[in-house]
Amino acid sequence: MRVLVTGATGFLGGVVARELAVSGHEVRGLGRDAVRGRALEADGVHFVPLDLRDQPALMGLIAEADAVVHSAARSTLWGRWADFYADNVEVSAAVARACAGAGVRLIHISTPSVYNATGQTRNIPETTPIGPRFDSLYARSKYLAELEVQAAHPEATLLRPRGIYGPGDTSILPRLALALRVGRLPRLDGRGEVHTELTHVRNVSQAVGLALARPAPGLFNITDGVTIPIWATLDRLADALAVPRPTRQANPRALEGVARILEAVYALHPRRSEPPLTASGVRLLTRGMTLDLTRARQRLDYLPVLHPDQGLQEAIAEAAGQAAAHA
Repeated sequence: MRVLVTGATGFLGGVVARELAVSGHEVRGLGRDAVRGRALEADGVHFVPLDLRDQPALMGLIAEADAVVHSAARSTLWGRWADFYADNVEVSAAVARACAGAGVRLIHISTPSVYNATGQTRNIPETTPIGPRFDSLYARSKYLAELEVQAAHPEATLLRPRGIYGPGDTSILPRLALALRVGRLPRLDGRGEVHTELTHVRNVSQAVGLALARPAPGLFNITDGVTIPIWATLDRLADALAVPRPTRQANPRALEGVARILEAVYALHPRRSEPPLTASGVRLLTRGMTLDLTRARQRLDYLPVLHPDQGLQEAIAEAAGQAAAHA
């Protein structure tokens, strides 16, 4: 099968493109990072440098594919709405329209961040009503993208993987490792342990492969299928880094209030980088989330290929190794 993967120079897209190539598919990977593009070529992925806002070029590439995995996105908790809308909503809509017009299968990568403001935290199903409030511009843009994709391409598969981690991750564990190393992370579990679910990048790739082999339209939650304790995991990470475990207690609500003030100040200068503290970031460490995987298990035959016991152990070891290399 000829598969086009957007965001192939990113974390998830790179893993998906490589694993699809290993599985025998003819894979084209789109991205803007030439160095990572050369690495993709070395692993059997044909790299095509492209800005996804270049719609004529993108449409031509989609027309030559049998399937598209749209994993590219502006994935951050901070930024301007205009950029989120252009990169996440408009591009996703264009990809979906092109795929539908050319009869090309589409697997769209979304996020369970759309559930954050629903008030639900345990065993959340895909049928959960969402909006009109969202806890971040990112979540809002990804939900609007889902609506555009479903309207343009009703047969598309939309995956909502929770907290993607694994080799090559530049977001979750590396950022937490840095916060631990500089002693910036307070203890926010005053009311008890916070339980959540994560998803190893190989498990997301597994779900993509299943969606290609067994087409199933609609939304699907994806996780490792196992609940993990956030603060116990952070203690494990601190031990691996050989730094003190966080002990300085802070009130989560008060800290979230401080974060909102910082966000308001930083918003006055839109080109300024992300503030050192965001309300969404605080909530990720203080509000757990587990997802109902029934649909994925029944319709995609989804079964995680990597258990978090192994996946987290490897990811923590990698984070510790990176920290030692930069010490």
